[in-house]
Amino acid sequence: MNRYGRGPGIISRRRGYRVEAACRMNAGFYARSAEEAEDLFNDLSAAVEDRFPGIVLEIKDVYEDD
Repeated sequence: MNRYGRGPGIISRRRGYRVEAACRMNAGFYARSAEEAEDLFNDLSAAVEDRFPGIVLEIKDVYEDD
């Protein structure tokens, strides 16, 4: 629709859009402590963020796997 409410649109050019999405990742590591597991995740995160610059990984929780 055009600004008068009838007929085709007056301007049909492309406009820029951004899409923000969330991703969930569950990774397991063999480590001696939660801090070491966090360090291993940070190494993995750095490698992923180097390969895909738009991705940001952050730790939500670190717990011992049973």
